[in-house]
Order: sequence, then C-alpha cells, then structure tokens
Amino acid sequence: MAFGILEDKKLAHVPGTAQIEDILNDGLHVADAAAANLKHATGKNSHIILVPQPSDDPNDPLNWSIVRRDILFLIHSFGYIINSGVSGPILSAGALDEAAELGVTLTDIALLTGYQLLVIACCRIIQGLGNIAYESIVISVIGDLYCLHERGLRLAVFNFCFGGINCFTSVISGPIVTNLGWHWLFYIDVIFVAAQCLLMCFWGTETTYIREAKYEIDVAGDEIFDDIDKLAAEHFEGDSKTPAEDAPTTTADAEKAVQNSSQNPIPAKKTYLQSIMPYHGRFSDESIIKLMIRPFAVFLNPGMTWIILAMSIPLAWIVNINYCMSQLYGAPPYNMTAERLGFLAAGPLIGGFLASLFFFVINNPMTLWISRKNNGVFEPEFKLPVGVILGTICLAIGCFGFGNAYHNRQSAIVAAVMYGFVCAGSTTMAITASNYMIDAYREFSVEVIIATMSLKNFIFYGFSYFFNNWVANSGPDIVFDVLGAVAVFTSLVISIPLYIYGKRIRSWWHRAKLFERLKLA
Repeated sequence: MAFGILEDKKLAHVPGTAQIEDILNDGLHVADAAAANLKHATGKNSHIILVPQPSDDPNDPLNWSIVRRDILFLIHSFGYIINSGVSGPILSAGALDEAAELGVTLTDIALLTGYQLLVIACCRIIQGLGNIAYESIVISVIGDLYCLHERGLRLAVFNFCFGGINCFTSVISGPIVTNLGWHWLFYIDVIFVAAQCLLMCFWGTETTYIREAKYEIDVAGDEIFDDIDKLAAEHFEGDSKTPAEDAPTTTADAEKAVQNSSQNPIPAKKTYLQSIMPYHGRFSDESIIKLMIRPFAVFLNPGMTWIILAMSIPLAWIVNINYCMSQLYGAPPYNMTAERLGFLAAGPLIGGFLASLFFFVINNPMTLWISRKNNGVFEPEFKLPVGVILGTICLAIGCFGFGNAYHNRQSAIVAAVMYGFVCAGSTTMAITASNYMIDAYREFSVEVIIATMSLKNFIFYGFSYFFNNWVANSGPDIVFDVLGAVAVFTSLVISIPLYIYGKRIRSWWHRAKLFERLKLA
C-alpha cells in the first residue's frame, strides 16, 4: 500500500503507474531496471525518466523543441478562449441592456447562452462544431505534446484559460457594452477569431502520433513490460557475453541500446509545408458510429466518471453565477451598470490565477516528492489529495458565501471575492481531474473530454430554463447553499474511494477490455 492506495493483486504493472525516477533498490523488477536506463530529461531534471518514451522518429511530437511545442499549445489555448470560452460570458455583463433592447426577460437572455451550449453538446451546426472541437482538443494535445513531468504547468495554464480568463471576458465586455453597445462585443470577437485562424493555418500541425507499444510505458500493462524484460535481458546478457561483460556501463549506453533495438527505418523529417498541411492521414480505422458511441461508454469506468463530474459540475456553477449576476447586482439596491458588473469578474480572474499558480508552485513538485518517497514510482492518484481538498474548500466558501453575501446585503466586493473562490475551486478541480485523466487514462482523453463538455453544456442548457426564476423565488442564499452542497459531494465525498481504489480500477479496466468486448475498439 503506497500512501493509502490499495495495491493491485492481478497485474505486476498497472497502466498509469510508472517508474519516473532513477531510484533502484534491491528487489525491484528487472523491467524497472530497464526503465531506469531509458531516455531521460535534461538539465536539472536529468534524473527523471521520460514518460512516455519518445521514439526515434523526428516527427514524433515528443522530439520537437519545447519552444515549438509551447507555441502550438498556446495557440490552441488561445483558440479555446476565443472560439469556445468567450461565447457564454460575453453576454453576462450586459444582460440587462440586452433584455431591455430586445424586450425580453433575463431568462430569455440566459437561454441565448443555453441554446448555444445545447448545440455545442449535440454538434449540430457550424459554430457548435467549432466550439466542441476546441473544447475537446486542448487537453488531448497536452497528452500528445508533453511527457508526464511536463504536463502540470501546461494543464494549469489551460485550466486557467478554462476558468479564470473566461471570467475576464466580463471585465472587458462591461465597458464595451457601456461605451459602444453590446453589438460591438461580436464585432470585436470576430477580429480575434480571424487572428487565431491565421495562427492555426501557419503554425498549427497534427499532434497525434502512433508510437510503438514499447514506448508507451505509462499506459502499458504486463504484456508490454514482458517485452521490456526481454529487452533488459538482451542489454544485460547478450548473445555471447556474460552479464557482467555485456551490461551497459552508463545510462547513455543503455539508451543507445534501446534506441538501436527498433528494426523500423527512421522516417525523414517533414518540411514546414508538409507539417502544416490540413490532412495527415487517418489515425483510426474505427467507424464514425463507434467513435460517436465511445464518449458515452467511458461512463462504465468509475474513475473516468469521477473525472467527468469533477470537471463539469464546478464549472457549471461558475456559469450559474454569470446567469444571475445582472439579475442580483444590476437591480436595486445595487443598481450597477454593465461596466461595474463586468469589473466584478476580476474576482474569478484572480481566483483562477492563484489556483493555477498554486499547482505550478506546490502540487506538481509535491507529487514528484511523493513519487521519490515511493522508490521513484509514480501513481496518478498522488495528484488527487491536495487538489481535491483545496478545491472543495474553495467551492464551499465561494458557493455558500456568494448567496449569503447578497442575502445579507453585503458589499458587491464581497460577492466578487466569493465569485473568486468559486472560480479558484473550479479551476483547482479541473486541473486535478485533467491531471488524473492524462496520467491514468491518456488513451481515452478525447472521449472523456467530449463526455465532460457535453455533460457540462447540457447542464448549462437545463439551468438556463429555470435558474433565474429559482433565484428570484427562493433567494440566492438557498440556491447557492444547494449548489455548494452538491459541489462538496462531487468534489470530496466521491473522491475518497477513488483515491483508495483507483489503482485497482485501472487494473480492472485494463483487464476487462470493455471497449473491445463492446466492439468499440
């Protein structure tokens, strides 16, 4: 048992568990010894094993320079902000102005966002297809572009875009509505959409890459590690020499031996024009029907179900605040203008930033420290406790505090601070869940994200029908007390068994092969 995580008794190597550092003790499996001699990071991280292992192909994204990978990641993140993140919050600060001009209620304005999100969830029309593409692609791109030890910062940055920067939309849109009118929100948005489109045309490239199974040491089971054992035996025994004579004398020798073990010729590096071509071939032979069903099938896995709930529910509560912000603070006794309502969104911007900064400074180094204490063996569950506890505390403070701040007629600044706590909690849970997903179920990341975004958008759509009326009839204190209780249950209560049994669930999922049995793989 490693720090409360129950060990699996069925597999010697559970997918997701990885030897990430060169800490070799007596009695470790020979596969671990082989893994310790694989490709490593450089510089101060030279003791860290690259997980997954980059192949010898120069077109493998893991072999690209870190600058190239980061620029491509930032372009995709910018695309998420502009094409998906802005579309909902852009209307919140000016909701009263829009309702007055159009002669409709605030619920009708909320439904504008709700209908759009329903379309995104169902993929029906062009804008919906564009949005769902960006909502599902960015996290899978992180899994494509970065090794395990590199993902934490990038996931924190994306989830800051996912939560905090989306809220910043209201900070900008408020003054625009006040000074230029709400129509200009869309005129200006089109400029940024065009800019992002050009960036994708001249810099964007395919990140999906199919590696040989022996390189995928983070998602491998016993069948792959048996091959690594054989490879290790070749390193240490050889055909005609004794183990002592043939054993690699240095890490560089071992790495060279691993690299030379491949019998496939190394492809030529693609030119710039080849890399930005819009089509790079098919990466799956599955039918479109199977690919459409797969996001629903991930609910068969309890771990992936937790990821979907932990990411979608807290984010839905942020949008609920957007729905009612103008209703509460644009009317008496506050009578705030669209510009001042927009400034209240500075709270979630700061909250999201601090949550992302925390993960970069504290949680990821702590995860490596725990792995070091565990003989260099990383478990995806190591990333859960700190994030879950912090996320739950922030969501509880924010949800319970927001509704009661209005009920007690406290300053709007208090509401902005509580809004910030909700965003910090949502960002924290999103980072925690996405980290766990990439580390434990990387090969299913696209399906999990599509399921998450679809559930989130269906929730948004459903709430847009009744949320403003619920707030008006029951009061924001009652409403947000209910939302806070749901957030605590989703974030904390169901996370405890996942932490304890997560490794066994990963083993069961690998052994059960439900996708194969259902003819979905």
